[in-house]
Amino acid sequence: MTLQKAYLGMQCFWGAESSFAKVSGVLKTRVGYAGGSSAAPTYKSIGDHTEITEVLFDESVVSYAAILDWFFSHHDPTVHRKKQYQSGILYVDEVQKKIAEEALGAARKKFTGELETYIQPFSQFYVAEDYHQKYWLRSQKDVHEQLQLSDQELIDSPLAAKVNAFLAGYADFNVLKNLQKEYNLNEELVAEIEGIAKRGGDPRACH
Repeated sequence: MTLQKAYLGMQCFWGAESSFAKVSGVLKTRVGYAGGSSAAPTYKSIGDHTEITEVLFDESVVSYAAILDWFFSHHDPTVHRKKQYQSGILYVDEVQKKIAEEALGAARKKFTGELETYIQPFSQFYVAEDYHQKYWLRSQKDVHEQLQLSDQELIDSPLAAKVNAFLAGYADFNVLKNLQKEYNLNEELVAEIEGIAKRGGDPRACH
């Protein structure tokens, strides 16, 4: 297993977090603020930062290039938004920089209109407030309560990342069965999660 991190701004980070967790090989996600220079950003005082999703992935399963393919195919980077919601790629090294520039070049050929996506080196990630983490999971009170995950576990747990994806319409139920075995989830809870996923996820979800 070769673990890597990607830092991506895909507009609203609630939907972005659940979207990236649908990708095979993505193990964990968390949301926060990055890409700016202002100190100690918060949701109410974000300064010049962007809402960013941190994606921990197994490079032996999914490549950084494939993560960026998902990124460009799951939002419209031509829509003009303020810096908080801007489309952005923060690369962690020169390898990611090269791949990001190639992905941006390919995206320019696919989209009509100028892309708003910015590319810059990653410097620091400020973890967002607890209530932003795994937002669709938190919104499903019954599922949330049955999982009995602490706020820190909701940020760090692979279980929370994947369940959050199902609650936004993820439909690979083999993954859900594997989670059931690994975390000893009861049949009723699994059926509830599957039912929500089959209905397309939480109807409020931007996914």
